[in-house]
Amino acid sequence: MAGRKVTNMATKELEKPFLERVSEYLLSLPFDLKILQEAVADPDLERASRELAAGTIIHSLLPQEGEGLFRYIDDLLFVRAALQIIGADGSDGAKAFAARFSDVYDRLPEDMKLFENTLGDLWPWLTAKLAHFPKQVYKGKTTSKCVEDEETATFLYDEGLEFQTNYNVNEDQVRNKVRKVDAIIELLTKRRAEEAKKIAEATPRK
Repeated sequence: MAGRKVTNMATKELEKPFLERVSEYLLSLPFDLKILQEAVADPDLERASRELAAGTIIHSLLPQEGEGLFRYIDDLLFVRAALQIIGADGSDGAKAFAARFSDVYDRLPEDMKLFENTLGDLWPWLTAKLAHFPKQVYKGKTTSKCVEDEETATFLYDEGLEFQTNYNVNEDQVRNKVRKVDAIIELLTKRRAEEAKKIAEATPRK
């Protein structure tokens, strides 16, 4: 209950800027995934960062739960969190990558603070999922293959282009649907509860 109370308090204070960022990133999601495609192909980035990028792309390509544009809410959050991790490992490659996409990285600290303060304990639950993204498989392709094999990397890139072509979120939809932070928090809370239930059901009883 305490975590939920803090979340509600933060929501009232940060509702407008949070909704503005969510609206903006819903529209830019296909293009933001292209930045992650660049990370997958960047030999100067650490292997872990490249696999995280591939895993985040794969998560967005996999079938989505929910209806309409709300099915992509967690994806836009995952993309920003993944980009933050990729740019923060301290390597020269990461610094060069962040400089290359400075228009995105200059806003990331503010984004991270805004998401954390608005979503409360939902934010660490979401970001913890990123650790499992490099283990994902898409149409028989692993993230390792996406990094190691040029043909597989091209396959992932082509799938991303298809996603962009089929992405049917537009400004009118965003303007009409993304109006309340509570609706987003309720959606993510429901997903967390469903996940916890599945884990509990899959855990053998002693």
